[in-house]
Amino acid sequence: MRFCLTESRLKNQPDNKILKATRVAFYLALAFTFFVILIGMEMFDITVVGAGPVGLYAGFYAGMKGLSVHILDVAEAIGGQPMAIYPEKKIYDIAGVPEISGGELAENLQAQLRRVPHTLSLGQKVEKIEQRADGNFLLKTSAAEFLSRSVLLTTGNGLITPRKIGVDGEDAAHDSGRLSYNVSVLEEYREKTVVILGGGDSALDWALMLEPIAKEVHVVHRRDKFRAHAKTVADVAESSVNLHTPFTVSALTESGLSLQKVKSDERLELSADKVLVSYGSITSVLDVMDALDVTRNNKIPVSQEMASNISGIFAAGDVVEYREAPRVKVPLISVGFGEAVTAVSAIARQIDFGHKLTSGHSSTLFEKEEGK
Repeated sequence: MRFCLTESRLKNQPDNKILKATRVAFYLALAFTFFVILIGMEMFDITVVGAGPVGLYAGFYAGMKGLSVHILDVAEAIGGQPMAIYPEKKIYDIAGVPEISGGELAENLQAQLRRVPHTLSLGQKVEKIEQRADGNFLLKTSAAEFLSRSVLLTTGNGLITPRKIGVDGEDAAHDSGRLSYNVSVLEEYREKTVVILGGGDSALDWALMLEPIAKEVHVVHRRDKFRAHAKTVADVAESSVNLHTPFTVSALTESGLSLQKVKSDERLELSADKVLVSYGSITSVLDVMDALDVTRNNKIPVSQEMASNISGIFAAGDVVEYREAPRVKVPLISVGFGEAVTAVSAIARQIDFGHKLTSGHSSTLFEKEEGK
């Protein structure tokens, strides 16, 4: 923006009404220019931090309500834990969906999200959230800065890093594809000898899913007792899956693994085409805002409206716990969907966005858009 009239020239001119008006216009234009230079970014109505199932659904619901939506995630792909850890594993506890894989769920949620205008920024870690004097928020990521009138945290259990075995050659085996921490494509295990390390629900679920397609399935656990659901343990016991307990991995070999029996000199060599490590994961600590209340368990205490202790910041999904007793948080995707709706509805009621929001049932809203 170019100004032909400078401040020094203004001061040397006669003081009349026209000049006063010109001076006011000059300062307003100058202030606006500095504002644009300083900010240089769009103001979103809501920024959803976390592109897992709950975050994606929250983005859709907010967009359906007429809010401008920005979704941020440190991962390079959407879908959160179901997509990153078990994209092929079936989920059975979502209402109205008899069964669906983590990958299919992510694809469906993304298709739903495409129905509404939104901005999706992946591969960006939110490092700091600052509340400005006007009540809006500045979100600083590893790559950029964004403004938002409200923030909805749907970060789940945080950035997930698989727990490793901790033996020599592990990274090389992972790079070669012989060792994995999750199953992306079931067909890669067809007619293979598979060794699964772990004793929880995930390890035994994978054993049952791989049994029909793999040549052999072995499960190695360091304890005699498994930490999985009783029915799952019973199903594995009745299957053709080979169980090796209590053993730990002492080394990776060219043909498979060397096992050491706990509190014993007994050793066992297992051949393996594929090794699946199911030792769980390490999650990052939520640390984006000093004033935000976070429990020792890295959870955000929320009200019945999913509000945090900071006005304008809400949370939903596995990252929350409820403040009011005797409410107990149930860590299910279906519960998170409901919490997302509660949070977005509260945001829509409490914050002045300066524009009209949409209302009505989804069938009515989308039928209008499609001209039905």
